[in-house]
Amino acid sequence: MQALLTVLQWISGGSRSGKTYALVREFAQWVQQDSSVIPRERSLLFLTDTMEGRQAIQREIQSQLGSGYRPYIATPMGFMQQEVELFWPLLVEANAVAPPLPLHLKPETELMWAQRLWQPWLAKDTFAVLSDNREQRRCADRATRHLLDIFQLCAFARLSLDDLPQLIWDHQLEIPAETGGAIVTALKEWQRWCTAHSLLTYGITTDLFGRVLLDHPDYQASLGQRFQCLLADNTHNYPAVMADLITLLNQQGIKIVLSHQPISAVRLGLGADPDALLPLQNQATVTELSHRPETIFGKTDLRVAIQERLSTPQFTLPENITAIQTISRMQLLQEVVETIATAVQQGAVQPTEIAILAPGLDSIARYVLSSELEKRRVPLVILNEQRPLIQSPHVRALLTLLLFVYPRTGIIPEATAVAEMLTVLLPREIDAVRAGLLSCYCLQPGLEQAELLPYTHYSRWDRFGYRATEAYEQLRHWLSTLDSSQLPVYLLEAAIQRYLSPQNLTASELAPLRSLLEGTAAYWQIYDHLPEQRATPTAERLREWIYLLRRGTLTADPVPPLRQPQGVLLATTFQYRSAQLAHRWHFWLDAGSPRWQDGGLQCLWQAPMFLRQGAASPSARVWQLESERLEHLLVDLCARVSDRLFLCHSDLTANGREQEGPLSPWVDLAVGDRP
Repeated sequence: MQALLTVLQWISGGSRSGKTYALVREFAQWVQQDSSVIPRERSLLFLTDTMEGRQAIQREIQSQLGSGYRPYIATPMGFMQQEVELFWPLLVEANAVAPPLPLHLKPETELMWAQRLWQPWLAKDTFAVLSDNREQRRCADRATRHLLDIFQLCAFARLSLDDLPQLIWDHQLEIPAETGGAIVTALKEWQRWCTAHSLLTYGITTDLFGRVLLDHPDYQASLGQRFQCLLADNTHNYPAVMADLITLLNQQGIKIVLSHQPISAVRLGLGADPDALLPLQNQATVTELSHRPETIFGKTDLRVAIQERLSTPQFTLPENITAIQTISRMQLLQEVVETIATAVQQGAVQPTEIAILAPGLDSIARYVLSSELEKRRVPLVILNEQRPLIQSPHVRALLTLLLFVYPRTGIIPEATAVAEMLTVLLPREIDAVRAGLLSCYCLQPGLEQAELLPYTHYSRWDRFGYRATEAYEQLRHWLSTLDSSQLPVYLLEAAIQRYLSPQNLTASELAPLRSLLEGTAAYWQIYDHLPEQRATPTAERLREWIYLLRRGTLTADPVPPLRQPQGVLLATTFQYRSAQLAHRWHFWLDAGSPRWQDGGLQCLWQAPMFLRQGAASPSARVWQLESERLEHLLVDLCARVSDRLFLCHSDLTANGREQEGPLSPWVDLAVGDRP
């Protein structure tokens, strides 16, 4: 058995080739040979790239070994977070952080605090070269976001900040030397400020893990003592820092099984470095998975089939690839709805077997598809929809409510906002007309504090009716009992319990409220965590919080997590591939759009230059060659559709422009018959 522990195995295969199954099978065979090899629950470490990957591994383990095994399953980021927190005393001892226990900064509030710290530079437009927006506020937002991305990419690559100027020079970026120096200075200042205050962001966490822990001999020794086995799934989506961790575990003789996909890394450009682990492949026992899933091209080699049809326009497409072609985009959306509704009504396909995909989704497409399919009683599920909290009328109503409790915020509520608050909080008692009259005649705005006057302040108060006046006065009385010395999160929770909970809101309506409560509590916690900010008045904190929400930087996560969507799925190509889903039918929206050219690549600022092998990396070709980006995307997507593919194309975009994209030849070749 000891010999088995030192084996390094490498499982290679394409999309849906059975990599996760093969990975778990290695563990299952190991356990079946000797069930005592895993004496402790956390001595077995499973890594995977996404939350959906965690669920897939857990299901596979239960399928092959039953429900008795509950291994430690984490994403790379989740693992690094837990390790940094677990070894916090070691980091304190190494003078890398301050002694107080760490507090996590969410990305939205991270942006705000970074802007405050970098205000002297931002005020002088020092980092304007990082932003392509001329509006000063948006320019500052974009530059700040890019700076934070640079810090995180450096941490992912285990690259020293001092090496940034040389990296910028080597890649011939048009950034003045003084700006490059300012970038390094600003990022070091951010690093010092966060660690001095025990604040953790994704970037700071990764930096501490890669820069301090991985090089610390005590931490290195602990890895061999704690873990017996590492099984890492989808390593092509891991950052380079994880390659160093796996190399370290390999040197300590820990059994390691890796699964890797040669092409189509979904997170390429978001920190993934698919080629950083390739040196391990030379030391491993390699298993090439030959399984090919049933796709619209049959069981042929998808990469060859795609390359032939991209390079030779005369190649025919299979008959199960169909075109839906219209003149206007609105006509296209209607045609898609009709095609789906007809197929479902005829029993040709179930809603859960259909996916609608696009390189990017706009609000018009989301609204038309959801509303029109709902009319035809076909459910639609939007994958991982994250809308700004401020788009929720319930959130806007609660924020307006706070302005009547806390004085001196400097924000004067508008009459329209007050009318919305009344209709949202009291929908059964006060309609839109009465709410409009009350907000016009009974709202007393003030610089010190806004106030709701008695309904009798309106000369024709008899028009309101008993129910409306009674509910309005009860709201006024309740507001007068609230204590402005209480934290806003408590008043928000009280308002939700009193006015919104009785309305039996849906899960999609409750999600923003949950995010609002969590975000408000976390925001206040940061102020109390920072010694120099504890004296900040509640009014000032609240004003900043409301402005942050109004800018739309905070979003609501879907609840509950979408495991098995119960309807037609609507998603971007990036979301769909990240979730590792597959369907019988696909509808590719805007198939003639040039946006397909980028291959669905989501990219942080200048991400290619942070690859471990630089321009020599095979993955760098994905950025250099548009055809290769598109090929990777099509191979991955086509592996996820088995029966029918509809290329949905409109000659004109929503703004009336003609569109011609890389898939336009496919649209011309596709069969026009519809079910």
